[in-house]
Amino acid sequence: MSANKPRKAPEPFIRLLKKAMQEHPESLSLREVARRADLSPAYLSYLLSGDRGVPSTDSISQLETVLHIPAGALFRAAGKPDDAALEFFRKEDGADIMRILAVQPRNRLVRIKQMIDRFVRKNKARE
Repeated sequence: MSANKPRKAPEPFIRLLKKAMQEHPESLSLREVARRADLSPAYLSYLLSGDRGVPSTDSISQLETVLHIPAGALFRAAGKPDDAALEFFRKEDGADIMRILAVQPRNRLVRIKQMIDRFVRKNKARE
């Protein structure tokens, strides 16, 4: 019987994480990023080399904060919803909206997102 190897984190996630570490204004070491994100340096190293799967929601959120990655970007790269998306899904109509959106083609989702962005900006201005 062979041991199950952990699923590798998606390449876009690993690339974004590496890029953010390389471009961080403080030039943080792997050890310092791990310390600030409350991860072990070994785990972060394994993650960056593709020997670990996607980390927990809390760990991704910590990495976004530590590395100044825009909120949600690392979650998107990981193919995982962030807390805001999960909270929306838990709302009464959230699940229905998600089911409608789930079957839409990518090009239509881009247009829908643009419409939502305009709607939110317009209504924010009215407040």
